Amino acid sequence: MNSCKLVRRTLQLAALLLLAPSFVRAQSLEPRLYLPLPTRLNIVVAAYTHSSGSVIVDGTVPIKDFRMTMHGANLAYVRTFGLFGRSGQVQAIAPFVTGTARAVLAGQDTSRDLSGLADPQLRLAVNLLGGPARRRAEMGGVHFGTIVGASLSLSLPLGHYDQDRYLNVGANRWALKPELGVTQVLGRSWALEGYAGVWLFGRNTVYLDTATLTQEPLWALQAHFIRIFDRRGWLALDGTWVEGGSTAVNGVVQNTFQRHGRLGATSVWFLGGGHGVKVAFSTGVHTRSGGDFDVLSLGYQYSWGG
Repeated sequence: MNSCKLVRRTLQLAALLLLAPSFVRAQSLEPRLYLPLPTRLNIVVAAYTHSSGSVIVDGTVPIKDFRMTMHGANLAYVRTFGLFGRSGQVQAIAPFVTGTARAVLAGQDTSRDLSGLADPQLRLAVNLLGGPARRRAEMGGVHFGTIVGASLSLSLPLGHYDQDRYLNVGANRWALKPELGVTQVLGRSWALEGYAGVWLFGRNTVYLDTATLTQEPLWALQAHFIRIFDRRGWLALDGTWVEGGSTAVNGVVQNTFQRHGRLGATSVWFLGGGHGVKVAFSTGVHTRSGGDFDVLSLGYQYSWGG
C-alpha cells in the first residue's frame, strides 16, 4: 500500500472512530416523547446504559474487527409548561461514558480506552395539535385522539475531547435536530407513534489538531406501537431507520455513509408516589454501514408537581 492510500484510509478510520460514540445516540428509540403531560411537572431520570457491538465499514477500507463496548450513566431533567395555550416541555441530559473501542487497520491493532463527559443535550418540544396546556387536576377523564408535536434538540460541544486523538467521547462541534412527531391514540389502551427528524452538524476545526471535519445531515425515522396499562405503566415496541451522515476531512469525502435499522422494546412501570422504573433494549436488524449495537438501559425516575 502506498503512503497516499495509507493516509487516506487512516483518515477514514479516524472519522469512523470520531463518530463511534455518536452511533448509539443517533439510533436512540424513545417512545411517548410527544404525549401531553400536565404543566408544571418536574421529572428527574437516572439511567445506566450498556452498549456493545461492531461498526460495519465500506469493504474497500482495510478495517477489520471494529468493535466497541460502552457503559453510560445519564442524568436527565424534564420540566413541562404551557406555551401559547399548548403543552410543552424542556429536557436536559448529561451523559457520562466509559468504554473501549478496538479495530484492526491494515493488519495493525488500533484501540483506545476512553471515559469522560459526553456532549450534553437540550430538547424543547411543543404540541401543535391535540395537546392543550392543562394542570394535573384538569387531566382527569381527558381522551386524546391525534397528537402532533415538534421538537428541537441541541447537542452542545462540552464533552471531553482530545484534539490529537482519533476517538473521543465528545465531538467538539454543535449538532441540531429538528423533529416532527405524530401520535394516534387508539381507545384507552393503545397508541401508534411516528417521528421524522434530521441531525445537522457543525464543523470540528481542530480534528487531529489541524484538520477540519464536516458531516452531511443524518436522517432518522422512528415508529412505536404502545400498550398502555391504565396508570400502572406501559410497554412499547420500537423501530428506527437511520441514513446519511457521510463525513469529509479537509474536503476529502470518507467512506462513512450510514444506513441501518433497529428494533427494540421499552417499558415503564409506576410504583406510586411519583416513583417509576424504566427498562429498554434494542438491537440492530439491518446494517449496511454504521453502528450495529445491542443496547440495554435501566433507569429510575421521580416526578413531582403538575
